[in-house]
Amino acid sequence: MTVPVSCNTLADIEARLQHLERQSTATWQSPRNAAEDDGRENDSTFADNPTTQFLSDMTQVANLQSTASPDHASIRRTSGAWLVETDTSSMVVPKRATADELIDCYERFVYPLFPILHLPSFRASYMCLWEPERPGPWETLAMEATFYATLNIVFALGCINNSNVEPHLKLRTAESFYRRARTLMPLDALDSPSLEVGQYLLLTTHYLSFTKYSHRCDNTLAVAIRVSQTLGLHVDKESSSKSQLRREMSRRVWHLCITMERFVTIPPLTRPLQPTPSKTAVLSKNRLLSSLFGWRALTQLDGKVPLPSAIDDEYLLEDGDGVQPTARPSLLDSFIATIKIFDVFHRAPAINDGYFARALCLPELAQVLQLNEELDQIDAGLPAHLRSDNPEKPSTRRGRALSLQAVAVKIRILHTRLVLLRPNMLATARRTILAPAFDPPPSRAEATLGIEVSTICVQAALWAIDLLHENLQSCCRIFSSTAVYVTLSAATVIIASTLVPELGVSLEDGAGPHAQAVANAFQVLDEHRWQIEGAPRASGQLGRFLETVNKEKRRQSGVDHDLSAILGPNATDVAFGTEGTFDEIDFSNPLWNFQLGDLI
Repeated sequence: MTVPVSCNTLADIEARLQHLERQSTATWQSPRNAAEDDGRENDSTFADNPTTQFLSDMTQVANLQSTASPDHASIRRTSGAWLVETDTSSMVVPKRATADELIDCYERFVYPLFPILHLPSFRASYMCLWEPERPGPWETLAMEATFYATLNIVFALGCINNSNVEPHLKLRTAESFYRRARTLMPLDALDSPSLEVGQYLLLTTHYLSFTKYSHRCDNTLAVAIRVSQTLGLHVDKESSSKSQLRREMSRRVWHLCITMERFVTIPPLTRPLQPTPSKTAVLSKNRLLSSLFGWRALTQLDGKVPLPSAIDDEYLLEDGDGVQPTARPSLLDSFIATIKIFDVFHRAPAINDGYFARALCLPELAQVLQLNEELDQIDAGLPAHLRSDNPEKPSTRRGRALSLQAVAVKIRILHTRLVLLRPNMLATARRTILAPAFDPPPSRAEATLGIEVSTICVQAALWAIDLLHENLQSCCRIFSSTAVYVTLSAATVIIASTLVPELGVSLEDGAGPHAQAVANAFQVLDEHRWQIEGAPRASGQLGRFLETVNKEKRRQSGVDHDLSAILGPNATDVAFGTEGTFDEIDFSNPLWNFQLGDLI
């Protein structure tokens, strides 16, 4: 057990700790002690260093640290009124070239989608690591530990998006950084809540969305929300601050909490009509996820906190008010649009809590179309640089960031549209199979409007898969759990629509648009297999669903359909079940119950 260390012995412990680090870290040195040595080495790029050696170095450090004396492995220091414990021996980073490249990948592929950090401040702190003559900006051990933990999560996110890391090693390497961050920021460190701690937790939530740890992802976000509330971010406590930087980052962090919660959390589910024991267990787990910490009551968008200003990081000032240059589109425009999109996303499930359990009635269909119109208005109001149909190819780093954001915004709109429209599509397919024994027939108006809504849904599904498939060939590729969710949602909509004769959708022609879209969906999932831990099983789930729908069509028509053209190389990997058409996949919530924790 670690005990507090008196100030009189800190200097001696620090000296011994530095000696231990020099012995144990090899190529993974503390940059403030090794900047000169690093400068004398060849500044080779990350691609020139074997990734296997990269992992080996990390493993050696971990093994050496685990065998270090307990008295030297961690230090507890008093910081103001708080007693903070952290593993200071984990305050190490990769070689300069490796660290620079991982941060560059974060800035190019992650930050434009979720602008959690103030990049100039983060960069300034990072540069202090490599310049021993410059004092670091950290006044306390808690602040320093928070920065190093944040830095390691940035490394993890950069690693996942780094094309120079061998694909099969991306998640393993990223997890090494994540585990290092956890040793730096144990729960005890949350006794010193700060904006920086909130940012670290949001970054960790984003990283965990790539992994199998769905519960951990949800819980980390819940803690981020609590920390933000402790700081008063939910009531815009910093509104009177003279620092524009502080005001804007506080608002940004709070709206990121709201936006990420609306994507990550699962609304409460209603009881299925014919539950099986396995599904009851799944429902119980999902109810637990949705009710933790009272999430639905925590982040209501009540207008108390203004939206962040469309001002890039470099123009935010500590003294005075900076402005965005007129001719320079802001990277914050994407986030502001996302806040509006996910407000619609948040309201969509309220229309039909049963989702697949029953068909929508006329008032609900009208609400669906009204929210769909709101999405159309958001889409139409996007600035030119956020329109994904812009034919201009980006030639600059900033241009590529704006192009990445344009694709991301379009994906988020289509994701929300599918969440909104899909319940009606599934209910229509279900009614086609089970009517008239199961459901009372809809009125003529309900049937007509329901088919219209289903048609819009199928078209949105085609657009979503086309966009994600086209993005695979882009220099601005998006790898995220959102892409997996959208791909599954869209593909299952197209497959289920084949059960509704009025929609005229068929997968029999392998060259047709619908069959090609489903085939492309498998390719998108396949491309995500190294970045998202649940993607391989998601592909199997989709294959099984395709087969069960084909079984139902075969039962109705007596004609067997060849799926090999759609499944392609997945045909030999998919083990089809024998359950009924709608028993293999639970349709009872807006994310189609494809949480990453259920996919592995």
